[in-house]
Amino acid sequence: MTKLDIVVAPGPWDPQPWRDAFQKQAGQRNVRVWPHDGERLGDAPYVICSWKAEPRVFEQAVEPSAVFSLGAGVDHLQPLADKPHIPVGRIVDPDLTMRMVEYVSFAVLYLHRKIRAYEASQSQRRWAPLVQPAASSVSVGIMGVGVLGSACARALQSMGFQVAGWARSKRTDTPFPVYAGPEELPQFLARTNILVSLLPSTPATRGLIDMSVFRALAHSDALGAPCFVNAGRGEAVSEQDLIEALNAEVLGGAVLDVFEHEPLPSDSPLWDFSNVLITPHVAADSDPEVVVGQIVRNVERLEAGRGIEQQVDLSRGY
Repeated sequence: MTKLDIVVAPGPWDPQPWRDAFQKQAGQRNVRVWPHDGERLGDAPYVICSWKAEPRVFEQAVEPSAVFSLGAGVDHLQPLADKPHIPVGRIVDPDLTMRMVEYVSFAVLYLHRKIRAYEASQSQRRWAPLVQPAASSVSVGIMGVGVLGSACARALQSMGFQVAGWARSKRTDTPFPVYAGPEELPQFLARTNILVSLLPSTPATRGLIDMSVFRALAHSDALGAPCFVNAGRGEAVSEQDLIEALNAEVLGGAVLDVFEHEPLPSDSPLWDFSNVLITPHVAADSDPEVVVGQIVRNVERLEAGRGIEQQVDLSRGY
């Protein structure tokens, strides 16, 4: 097969780092940034590397040989769901995985060690020690135990937390228990003090985490009211129910990195909660140098007539 052109459609991201990384690693392949270098892609065989780009990038006279997400998520590629003959690949990389492990570990420790309360004490120049329970007295539940979720669970286990996962289907290859399907969700929630969502955005997960989920979480002597961490997708959570749960003290605190609408609107009530930490979708940022290397390897596989690695099924969302 002839060399494939590479079309980079970075959406809201600064295109220059992506252009530089692809031009550095793509060999003799032609690299174009869309739509900056023109919207029409021509007739030469090509692949698209996209992150939340305008869907019209996929509306070309000649279809791409494959489409790759520039990040771990693939929900932004749903316009391709009705074209299952086009291979779709996602990024699975140790660097990206470790970034998520860092963020989730930080978020759980932030809630467990009551850092928000100490920040408030510091602002008042007040010395106010609080009871610091052992990690072994706190149960963490992770919804979504793929590559990222499993790595986070193992890291939290190593700190002493009681960890369990919840997934769409049964898992037996993990060193922690995994509850499966809707029928086991109540049991999973009933043993969870800190709920972590790493769910993708799929038809089955959208709005799945609602008030009924928050009310089903476990209170504990160590933590008090349960807490919530979202580093997966904002669409998996009913944001209005989250706000109501915080107002009603159903939840004792939250660390939130993703939202239904991004950037989070300035008038969102979530900004005003003293027990909520908000970060701007930075839990596992994609490093262009790392991501591009993986994509180029997949492009080489295509050119050699082989299937791509980390191919996803958009009908399932992962």
